[in-house]
Amino acid sequence: MLIPRELVEYNDISYLCGHTLNELISAELFGTEYALTKSGHLSNMFIMPEVNAFTIGQLLYLLEMATAFAGELLNINAFDQPGVEEGKNATYALLNRKGYEEKLKELQSIKPKDEKFIV
Repeated sequence: MLIPRELVEYNDISYLCGHTLNELISAELFGTEYALTKSGHLSNMFIMPEVNAFTIGQLLYLLEMATAFAGELLNINAFDQPGVEEGKNATYALLNRKGYEEKLKELQSIKPKDEKFIV
């Protein structure tokens, strides 16, 4: 599904026009992975055999509990959001938003992921 070109009159989001929702979500995924990697944090991706209310509920509960417990064990605020702004900036750059040309160059210089580490 294409993001409507009629939104071009709104300067803050006009860069999205003509992109698909899939492109937006993919750019946000990449931007988030990039921001976490750049900050030195690890990340995980879950691939689920089936998507339904029950399995999504299980996943959310697992992640909520893991976040809360890890934060307590590491004595950090588990509900702070480090890297959110960096992820947004990467997403803007990947979708060619004006003013983010330097960030796009930075992203394009990233070495590709080594497939042997992806499971």
